[in-house]
Amino acid sequence: MMVFDGLGGPQDLVEARRLYGLAAAQGDAEAQFNLAIMHDKGHGGPQDLAEARRLYGLAAAQGHAHAQCSLGFMHHEGQGGRKDLPEARRLYGLAAVQGNARAQYNLAIMHYQGQGGPQDLAEARRLFGLADAQGNARAQYNLGVMHRNGHGGPQDLPEARRLYGLAAAQGHARAQNNLGIMHDGGKGGPQDLAEARRLYGLAAAQGNADAQFNLGLMHEDGLGGRKDVLEARRLYGLAAAQGHERALSKAERLANAMAESLLAEEEAEKGKASKAKKKKKKSSNQVCLDAKAEAGLAVEAEARKQADAREIEAANALVTAREQEEAEVAQAEAEVKAAQAEMEEQARKQAEQEAQAAEAQAQAAAAAAAATEKARKPPDHFLCPITQDVMIDPVSAADGHMYERRAIEDWFIGHSTSPMTGAKLEVKSLFPNYAIRSLIRTWQEL
Repeated sequence: MMVFDGLGGPQDLVEARRLYGLAAAQGDAEAQFNLAIMHDKGHGGPQDLAEARRLYGLAAAQGHAHAQCSLGFMHHEGQGGRKDLPEARRLYGLAAVQGNARAQYNLAIMHYQGQGGPQDLAEARRLFGLADAQGNARAQYNLGVMHRNGHGGPQDLPEARRLYGLAAAQGHARAQNNLGIMHDGGKGGPQDLAEARRLYGLAAAQGNADAQFNLGLMHEDGLGGRKDVLEARRLYGLAAAQGHERALSKAERLANAMAESLLAEEEAEKGKASKAKKKKKKSSNQVCLDAKAEAGLAVEAEARKQADAREIEAANALVTAREQEEAEVAQAEAEVKAAQAEMEEQARKQAEQEAQAAEAQAQAAAAAAAATEKARKPPDHFLCPITQDVMIDPVSAADGHMYERRAIEDWFIGHSTSPMTGAKLEVKSLFPNYAIRSLIRTWQEL
């Protein structure tokens, strides 16, 4: 661990990998887990997902919660071997019982989507709750969705609002957008348009298309802050670029409205200029009469303008309410589509991996059939380098090599050097290699 972290000296990942290997060969679960991570990530040597999966398995068999969760993920995604959703679900369960938040979240997702076993929304809700209690932002967001929609238990909008708040505070973009919607519509607590606008802004800055659209609506209508049509148009454009259909429609409508407004202003200016020319030709009496008439018309126009403004304000309020309702429906539909797309993608990957596994099994069967007539030869690492016989009691020496215990003990009677390298050994301690002994016995029983 000190070599890996660079404590007490320079960091040396290659040496750390070697040392973890020595400890892992003696059955140390923590070393097996750490060595698995190095193979998984390609630290200190080439990436080897199959070896990482094997090492996670050794540590998981000893009850190592993090290893159980990591091995569950590899079974879940089909990394380092074939995809096995029931086994992933079982492994996540073992780690979740030990309080591993990541395992609790992943197991909740499998229960929610019915992966590797029956769908169980109540159990998903319980598991999200356990991970939420440990501060897992994704669990807080998903639990908020379940409380908002009444999945796996009663609907609870104030609790959904609280959970979205916890996830939003950790920078979860979708939680920020959903919390913004609840403040916007006064769901689960008082309406707060300024806070809704702030939350939409946080999520929009992370590229969330729904938040960009919702923030655009607030800028266009002047909700929660000053009206800014140009900013609304920019935000609609960002969301539309990600395929947001309602944002695309809004952007087009706003562009057309702005063009029509500019044309109307030009026509109004032309009309004023024409009236100014006509006024110069009128007599003084006619000017007075016209002034009175225009004053009356101005009063009438002002009254009509105020009435129109009231009608527009009422229409805008109705449109805003309708758009808010449409936004919530669209958000729910988007979440359902995202879940369906994820399940379809996982099904596709599973089919591909199962086909690859079937092909590999067929090739293995053919190879096994071809080898039935040949004498079975043990793997080289099962042989003692001194006796060249299969080891019965394999041990590791200070030179990093494995030997038959009796053979290396006999060697040390008359030597103080390594049989393999010839280097002088200051330490003659031997460590039993239980993992290799188990593999040899398994091979012998075949």
